[in-house]
Parts: sequence; C-alpha cells; structure tokens
Amino acid sequence: MPDHPGDPHFHHEPQALHEADAPVPHASDAPENRLHCMEALYQLALTLAKGRSLQENLQRLAECSHELTGADASGIAVGEEGDEAFPIRCSLGLRPDVFMKLRFNPIESPNGLTREPEKSAPSMDFTRTGTILDVDRPIITREGFLSDMMVPIQMDEDVMGMLCVFSRSQTPFTPYHLDILRKIGHLAAVEIQRRKTEALLRESEERFRFMAETTGDVIYRLKYLTMTYDYISPGIQQLTGYSPEEIKESRFAGLVERIELLGKGPVSPRDIVRDRTQGKIIEYRADYLIRTRPGPLKWVRDHSFPWLDNEGHIIGSVGILSDISDYKRAEARVQERTNELIESEEKYRTLVENVPLVVYRMRPGKEILFVNHFVEEIFGYTPPEILAKPHLWTERLYSEDLPKVLDLWEKSCRDGKEFLEEYRIVHKDGHLVYVMDHAIPFAGPTGAAEWLDGIIMDVTGRVRLREQLVRSEGLKTISEVSARLAHEFRNPLVSAGGFARRLLSTMPQGDPNRSKVEIIVKEVGRLEGILRMVLDYIQPVELQKSPTDPNRWIREAIGELEAQLHEHHVRMELRLTEEIDSLSIDRPKMECVLQTLIKNALTQMPAEGSLSLHTERRKGNFSLQLRYPVQHISKDDIEHFFYPFTTFKDGYNAGDLPFSKILIDKHGGEISVTVDAAGHLVISISLPL
Repeated sequence: MPDHPGDPHFHHEPQALHEADAPVPHASDAPENRLHCMEALYQLALTLAKGRSLQENLQRLAECSHELTGADASGIAVGEEGDEAFPIRCSLGLRPDVFMKLRFNPIESPNGLTREPEKSAPSMDFTRTGTILDVDRPIITREGFLSDMMVPIQMDEDVMGMLCVFSRSQTPFTPYHLDILRKIGHLAAVEIQRRKTEALLRESEERFRFMAETTGDVIYRLKYLTMTYDYISPGIQQLTGYSPEEIKESRFAGLVERIELLGKGPVSPRDIVRDRTQGKIIEYRADYLIRTRPGPLKWVRDHSFPWLDNEGHIIGSVGILSDISDYKRAEARVQERTNELIESEEKYRTLVENVPLVVYRMRPGKEILFVNHFVEEIFGYTPPEILAKPHLWTERLYSEDLPKVLDLWEKSCRDGKEFLEEYRIVHKDGHLVYVMDHAIPFAGPTGAAEWLDGIIMDVTGRVRLREQLVRSEGLKTISEVSARLAHEFRNPLVSAGGFARRLLSTMPQGDPNRSKVEIIVKEVGRLEGILRMVLDYIQPVELQKSPTDPNRWIREAIGELEAQLHEHHVRMELRLTEEIDSLSIDRPKMECVLQTLIKNALTQMPAEGSLSLHTERRKGNFSLQLRYPVQHISKDDIEHFFYPFTTFKDGYNAGDLPFSKILIDKHGGEISVTVDAAGHLVISISLPL
C-alpha cells in the first residue's frame, strides 16, 4: 500500500471528498499532472479518429483509464439496446476468463453513477455496489478488489455501458480522477455512437443501393443551375438503353419527344424548365414520350420534389422515372373503348328516340324509370308527365285487361321470365289503342329482378286489318251462299210468278178469287225485286280511286240534294276541316254513299230539323260525322241499321244502306252508328289518309 500523498492509490476516508469547506489536496491535482492528463486525452481522441475497429478503440480507452487513474485494473462493459446487464468487452489487469463473465447492472446504484454522473462519487466498498449482480459478487471477493470507480458510458439519456477502474486496496479516488474517468467515458460514448451511426449509414446506403439497382424505376437528382444530373441510378440503362454516364453527358432532355402534364395535356419543355427553376412547381408529375436507343418509343412518368439547400432555396429536384408504356397503351385502349361506348350509346339513344315504339324501363313496383317520346302517341302523355306521375301508366290500361297485365308484370319479375302479350290502352282522348308488350326482366346481384326493359308496339292497325279480313272472309262466304240460294230461289219464284200471271190474265174481273191471285202476283213481284237487289249486293265491287278534295266532294254531293232538303225543311250545318288536301277515293261511289246517308236521315228527321256534318283529322285518318235528331228509333234499329230492307218510313228504299257500308269497307274505312245523350243519331265515318 503506498504511503505518500502523491501516490494515486493513497487511502483516506471518503467523507473528505464531500467536505467543501476543507478539501484535501492531492498530488494529482497539480497543474503539471492536469496538463499531462489533457495531453493524454487529446492524443486519445486523435487515436480514436484513425479508423481502428471499435474493439481496438475500446481497449485503448480501457488502457488510458488504467493509466490516468492509477488503478490496478480497468474494464469497459457495453451492451445492446434493451439489455438488462452489460458484459465486459475489454479490460486491463483483469483475468479474461473470470471477468468476461461479469455483468454490470445499469440500474440506480448507491453512488448514483448511472443516472446522475455530475453528483456521483467513487465507491470505497466494491462488494456493496448495486451495479454488480448478486450472482457475481463471489468473483469480486475472490479477486481481492476493495475499491472501484465507475461512470456510465452515456449519450443524453441513452446508457450504452459502464467504464470501471478497480483497486485491491482502499484507494482514495478523488473527484479529479472521477472527472478524468467521465471524460474518457464520454469519448467512449462518442465512439460507440459514431460506430452505430456509421453502421446505420452503411445499412441505409446498402438499402438505397439495393433499391436503386434492382427496382425497375430510375432515381435521379437534377441540378437546375446546369440542368444536369449529379446522380442517376443504373436502371436508366434498362429504361432508355443508355448508361448513366451517357445520360449525364448527353442529357436526358435530348430523348424527349413529347411532354404531357397530368390533366393539362401537352406542354413546352421551355415552360417546364422555367416553372421548375422559378419554384412554381413543388410536386411535379409529367409524362414523357422518349426515344430509346433500341428504337421503340416509351412513355415515362416523372414524379419529383424540390431539392433545397441549407437556406431553403431550390437548387434542383429529386425524383423517380417509371416506365408507363403498358399503362399508356391500356389507357389508350380504355379511351378507345370509351369512345366506342359513347358512340354505341349515341346510336342506342338515337334508335330509342326515333324508333316508332314505346321503349321503357320499369321497376317491379311499377315505377317508370325511362320512357321515350313515342309514349305520347299511344298514351297521350309526354315522357315528363309519365315520369312525374307513374300511376298514369296503369291508369290508362283498359279495365278488362288490367288484372291480366298486372299479373304478367308480377310473374315476370318473380320468375325472371320474359313475356309477350297484347292488351288495350285507353288514350288520353278516350279512344282504344291495341298494343303488343314485350318485356324482359333483368336480375341484380341478389338474383331478384331489379327492373323490366320492354317495348310496346301499336298494333291497332293490325287488329283492325284482322277484323276486316275476318269480315271479308265472312262476306265472301255469305256472298257464295247468297249466290247459291238466290239461284235456287229464283227458279221456283220465276215459275210461281209466271203461273200466277197467266192465271190472273185468264180470270174475269168479277171472279171472287181474282183479288187473291192479284196479291200473289204482287208479292211475287216484290220477291223478284228483292232477289235482284241481293244479286246486286253479292256482285264484286270495283273501285276507281283518285286524289279527291274532301271538301269539294262533300259540297257537290250535298248540292245535288238541295231540293230534297228544302222540301223537308231541313237546315244543313257544315263544319269542314282545311287540314286535309286530298283523299284517295272513288268519288262517284262515295258521293252515292253520302247522299244515301242524307236521304235516309231525311226519312227519320222531324220537320224543320237540323242536320250537321263535321270533318276533322284524327290519328292519321279522315273523320266525318253526321248528326241529326230522330223521332222513333230503338236499340234494335241501331244494331240492324245497315241490314238490307230495313225501313223507317215508307217512300225510301233502304237497300242502298248496306251497299254504302260495303263501299266504306272497300275503301279501308269504318262506319258506325250511335245515339248521343241528346237523342241525336250519330253516324261516324273514318277513312285512311
């Protein structure tokens, strides 16, 4: 044990270290010793900067701690982040096979070394120090260490390890020694932190290099002052066919054929350079069409951000170049498909709007989603009216057909099956329209029908034609039967008539049976007249149609009846439309039809009555109405109005009435008879235009 004050292992009581009023002088506090320590620390710092390994530098730090504190041994314990105890990494004066097993606990120790180094003091009883794990205390005891001094190797709050010096005697380590040890511990912390930082930097560089060299994208840094790349990743060769050195030398801009800013279209390279150098563009996105060395053109997307200096001024940009040729081709295909879809939709819209059919879409709840303008022809309501009031769709269904149609809609939506059905619709103006409805249900993701798409066709003309065909077939059959019957009927009638006339010619005037024979002759003559009339009806009717002014036709037909109208004191009221220029009719025959109807009216009207004749254009047809009061007419008379030989008054041969109906039918028209609420007979004629 040294026994002079200059010895660094000189022993004294530790309480003297804390007596501020009477500090104990120590030889190591001499100025020359302090200078020597400062020079040693300076040389130590230079040694650490020479690029040796971390282990070598830590060993040098342990040696310097041993030398400057005069301790018997020194050691440095370093652990990884999160370790609960630090193992000794290097030492001097310690048996490696023993002390490498020690673990230093970085918890709060009695002298406060690890948490508050500025307040810590050297320990005089190593065996009682809290930094040594309980299981390791016997090792310390066997080695004979009695004194120690420890400081944390610490950067801010991060404790990386422990720097320790040991003595086998009760050594009075001074605050000066503690200060030196702290400085060495700080150098150790700086060295460890520097090594960690370098390792992280190398790892970051490796990651960056890996990404730059393996990714298909190109990373670059562009200087605006010279508009050159100070870095461009190797991927540029795969992208353009040129190496990074060639790109730096010839400039990437020389490959660009076209620049498109996203959402703005083509732009000038000069404008891009101006805006970027002036800082107008912060985050930059653009597409370049470039010419590659192999020949094909490629589309490249540039996504970059400003590169700022330490003062915040823009000096360039850092960005990524990505090959988007496939994306551009896909985009072009999408645009092409979109244009085709727009064209298809336009064709579909034109077709839907101009096809002479009602095209509609309806939800299962009978809500109309779409209907074209042709709905007005069939329903009498415009599309906006139908869409605003969907109930109009079902309200206009003919009452007799309503249950059937509603059931069809429900079954189609429920079963997912299309339907094709004919039914009737009541037009807004009251007339019936025969339609054919063909609808197809469309199912949603759940499988349930979401709507019905359908078309409605006006088949009124076809229904009328079918009725006419049926009627024509009926008339043909009746004509054939009538001709046969008339032939069979004529032979006995001629025989009976000839016999009755011969008998009458041989009978004297006073013969009591003469009157009876005269009745037979008269009735036979009447039957012969009826037979001639029937034969006339069943003969084929040939029409000679020509364009005719309807108003002129009507006025001339009525003009020939002026005398009869005057004789019956009947007033004629005409209301003729000027909308129709001409009709294709057999004018002489149609004049006979009109005159027959008026003559028949004169036999039924009361004296001084009024006969009105009204014409108009209705649903593409020429409509004519005769209206006049009648004295006595029954429902049966109306139903058999056109039957042959029906008479209402004597003096008019009604046999021309059925022939008038035949002529109307031959012209493709219709004629009907009704009685209005005022008791007037209404004869309606409709002729196609």
